[in-house]
Amino acid sequence: MSAASPIASLAARPFAGSDVAGPVLILCCETTEAHRLAADVQAAGWSFRLASTVEAALQTLSQTPCEVCLVGSLADGETAGGFANDVRQRGCPTRIICVLPEPGADAPSLLPPAADVDLLPQPYSADVFSVLLGTAAQRARLQSENRRLKRQLQNRNLRDMVGQSPAMNQLRQQVHQIAELTGNVLLVGEAGSGIDLVAQALHDAGRRAHRPFVKLDCSVLSAEALEAELFGEVEVTGPGRSVRHAGRFELADGGTLLFDNAHQIALPMQRRLVQVLRDGAFQHPITGERVRIDLRVILGTSSDLEQLVGRGLFREDLLELVATCRINLPALRDRKEDIGLLAEHFLRKVAAREGKPARSLTLDALKVLQGHHWPGNVRELQNVIEQACGTDWGTRLNAALVESWIAREESTEDVDSLPGLTLREMERKLIEATFTRFAGNREKTAKALQIGIRTLCGKLREYGYPPRGGPGSNIKAWTPVVASYGDEHGVEARAA
Repeated sequence: MSAASPIASLAARPFAGSDVAGPVLILCCETTEAHRLAADVQAAGWSFRLASTVEAALQTLSQTPCEVCLVGSLADGETAGGFANDVRQRGCPTRIICVLPEPGADAPSLLPPAADVDLLPQPYSADVFSVLLGTAAQRARLQSENRRLKRQLQNRNLRDMVGQSPAMNQLRQQVHQIAELTGNVLLVGEAGSGIDLVAQALHDAGRRAHRPFVKLDCSVLSAEALEAELFGEVEVTGPGRSVRHAGRFELADGGTLLFDNAHQIALPMQRRLVQVLRDGAFQHPITGERVRIDLRVILGTSSDLEQLVGRGLFREDLLELVATCRINLPALRDRKEDIGLLAEHFLRKVAAREGKPARSLTLDALKVLQGHHWPGNVRELQNVIEQACGTDWGTRLNAALVESWIAREESTEDVDSLPGLTLREMERKLIEATFTRFAGNREKTAKALQIGIRTLCGKLREYGYPPRGGPGSNIKAWTPVVASYGDEHGVEARAA
């Protein structure tokens, strides 16, 4: 650049986009060149900050937001590419513009081939300089806004992952990190620890968030039913007429497919799943057509899959395909400091459903909750809170009420472990588990059970539920609700 800059004499005329969040940072170790760049920046209508070393520039960025950084001559051992990498690693949206030496000058190797750096050859005109600054600032703002929106989305997605314990903070950090990756995921946690919730958060925080999120509970499906659910089926509607129903693979195309209770997938189906994951396609079992899919698979399990592999009950190649990204979910008993926050969260959910102010817990009730072992984890805590709210109309839940529902939950678990049940008892368990699964929605429950709504309402009255539409009609009056075996959060597939 010549001593008489073509811009130095230019009257100040700000670029249309020069309302930057901060000044232009000038990184240059040569004093005369730095002052020329500063004069050019001022003439174009921008303020500036000066730094003579990369370390000083990084320190300035940590204290003052700068959307644009002009890089001139650098000290030995410093490069614009290395500086750009440092800026990106710190999460700064600052755009880097490297001022190239004039033709004929010694041009040191400043940039690696893939560096995200804009180039400004010398000599340059006033218009080129002003437009380049404005464009770089606008790109920096766009990047900053994208990051802000992404953080908002991540925070919203994790709103139900309640807790401030070290275990929960680590879990949220893992979700953020793995959501950015493209590989399949293995989620390991005890029953009721929130596998489907974490899977939903992984989907929503990742690049597939705009595509469907589909769940499949492998514990309630036979091998034949699982095959039909995954690959689809053809329904005959009349003579020579049929309707092809897409399976979960096709429904989840472009998005995420969760296999909950994956340890219960039959070995033949595991083999087919391995083939689908490797090929990214499958042959429709009825039509014979080859269907290509692009999805992220998440396996959720409460079992030790490595141990099952050793016993020949789970395929090692399937485990290898999904275990590159693994998250272990903490049990509730390992983060008891979160119980109070979780209880308040469920109390607010009940209040929103009932259209009433949220109840609160007495200190003694909180101590009771914190003293319980919670073998059913967060799901068991949610059941206790909802059932207690359904039978108490006061504003506070006391220790005696909470203890009674914990005792009934334990009693229900004891009954579940008995080997023999009558047909009537099995029917009741199925109806109540399905009713709990759909959060008290009688229409969805009746549809899932393939019975009439009047038949369902009659059964629920027989089991002690209030009449339909009455206060607490989705909560059993005096006998405990059996913990659901399926989806806690209701939605099977969602497309934005």
